[in-house]
Amino acid sequence: MKENLISILRNLEKKKNITILMAAVTGSHSFGLSSANSDIDVRFIYVHNDRRSYLSLSQPDEVIQLNEGFCDVEGWDLFKTSRLTLKSNPALFELFQSPIQLIVQPDYCRVMKGLIEECYSKKALVHHYYRMMTGNLQQLTKTSSSEKKVLKTWVQVYRSYLVLQYLILFRALPPLCVWELLDSVLIDKEMKSRMTRIFTAKQKEEFSKHESIKSLEFLEGKLPSIKNEITKLPIGKHMEQDLNQLIWSILKEGDV
Repeated sequence: MKENLISILRNLEKKKNITILMAAVTGSHSFGLSSANSDIDVRFIYVHNDRRSYLSLSQPDEVIQLNEGFCDVEGWDLFKTSRLTLKSNPALFELFQSPIQLIVQPDYCRVMKGLIEECYSKKALVHHYYRMMTGNLQQLTKTSSSEKKVLKTWVQVYRSYLVLQYLILFRALPPLCVWELLDSVLIDKEMKSRMTRIFTAKQKEEFSKHESIKSLEFLEGKLPSIKNEITKLPIGKHMEQDLNQLIWSILKEGDV
């Protein structure tokens, strides 16, 4: 699979006259939840090879998208990526945390991973996953959803809860794989069994609307304490100067 994905990306480099700085598989594959029919989400960061385009009145494309059959591909330009990094963007965190790396420019990735690890706002990340959890909990109160939609919603609820607990407990960036999260976060045996059942059902595509009301009550009961913990988390560190230096070094090199 990786060879085919890398080939798609290398062809895209030639077609768009770009250099890919980093690319990885995200989504269900990186969460350890893919099924036989799961689409493959590929995200990447690139720089335009024509450096003069950054100094032109018509700015170069900041987003590149491609649908290649089974594969959904999207890339962000170096400048867009850097601006999103300043905001502690969760999608970038998940991109760099992905265990399925496709293309890695060593110097760029080393600096970016260091900035995300040291400077990202844990508070911003918790806000994001808190909204994800509460939004999906609200969806579960609706009875019109299909079995497939209900299963995916439960997966999002449980995954976001585990990520929240990890961030709050360890004050560190969590792994993406739900099985690693289950082993890392302390939860009661019954809840862990429910989560395992739902995650396994997602992998096997065993759709069912049935899930205990106790799960809803348990998670809704956790929301006040999670919300309270948000106020105690660090807001992150300034990284604009470091990102500017990184951009300048890449543009100066010409060939990455």
